[in-house]
Parts: sequence; C-alpha cells; structure tokens
Amino acid sequence: MRLSLSIIIAASILSGCATNATVPPSQNPSLQAVSPNTAAASEGGAMQRSLDAWFKEEWTPLTTPKTTQAKDDATKSVMVASTASKTEDEKPFTLQSFADKWKVYHENEAKIKEGKPKEASHIDTLNALPVIGK
Repeated sequence: MRLSLSIIIAASILSGCATNATVPPSQNPSLQAVSPNTAAASEGGAMQRSLDAWFKEEWTPLTTPKTTQAKDDATKSVMVASTASKTEDEKPFTLQSFADKWKVYHENEAKIKEGKPKEASHIDTLNALPVIGK
C-alpha cells in the first residue's frame, strides 16, 4: 500500500514538472526587472570608452595627413584624401602599415610636446623623497 502510494505521488510530481511551461531567463520579466542584460552590451565598458576616446582625440588627428594649401588646391586635396581613406579601408591590414602609422603618431606627438616641460617620472619623484632619494 505504501509503495503504491509513493509511486503515485512521485508520478504526479514528475508529470506536474513535465507539463509546467518554463520561461527562458531572457524572457523572464522578474529577472529582467532585477538584472537587465541589454544595458551592459549597449553601453560598452570603461576601457572600451577610454580606447574609443583616445582613438578619436589623439590617434586619428596625429596620423592623418594635414593639408595646408590654397583654396583651389583645398578641394582637390579633400577629394584625394577622401579617396585615399576609402582605399585605405579596403586594403588588407598589414603590420607594416600599422608600424608606419605608429611612427608618424610618435613623431607628431614629439613635435607637439617639444616646447612643453617634461612630466616628472615616477623614478624622479621617488628620488626626490627624503629617505628614499639619493
């Protein structure tokens, strides 16, 4: 009697679980209210935002050639520059092209920092301390 009663209870529990429709986590409104999964992917991380800002503010202006010509030549140079950027995007990536851009970036950065005072390095700061310094 007990055995048949336990079999009936186990069968009803298992059949109840099998017929109960489960909701995937991405469609669970309670879970989405607590922890939405779309915000993190759309905003990007702090490191990505920092890299994008550096790329936009420093890398691109220092690696793209600047033209200082007369007005007649200006339209010609803009047209040439736009076609050059299109062909540059279509070219396959090569390590040499990246190295050339890196060299141009550092040369232009050195020209910009040429007249400005040099930032103190951490070694200079530590050497200036009374106990640690020389």
